[in-house]
Order: sequence, then structure tokens, then C-alpha cells
Amino acid sequence: MKIESPFNEFIGKEVKAPYRDGTQFKIARGVLESISNGFVKIRGKLGTIVINEKNIEKMSLLRRR
Repeated sequence: MKIESPFNEFIGKEVKAPYRDGTQFKIARGVLESISNGFVKIRGKLGTIVINEKNIEKMSLLRRR
């Protein structure tokens, strides 16, 4: 059985994802590489971050100007 995530449509695309880290709000920007067991992996300019899906407020495509 495949687990569906609301963020599956963004895999392989450049995204912006505001998330909660304790009491702070942070923003992850980069390419959404994968989603596994409730965690998302985003690769950005400064490195790779793994975030719990529950901590992500929303996710949107990143637009370049």
C-alpha cells in the first residue's frame, strides 16, 4: 500500500516550505527530492534538510524572477 502525501505533486520541483522548528518558523527552499514515512527531503543551496510533514505549514512552487 502506497502512502499518499499532500506534497507528492511537488517531487522533483523547486519549492518553498515554511515549517515549524520548535517555537521558531523557518523556510526551506530547494528541490523536493523525496517523501518517505512522513518526512520530506529538500535539497537546497546550503545542503539537504529532512523535515517532518506535520511541521510543514504549507508548500508552494518557488518562482524565480
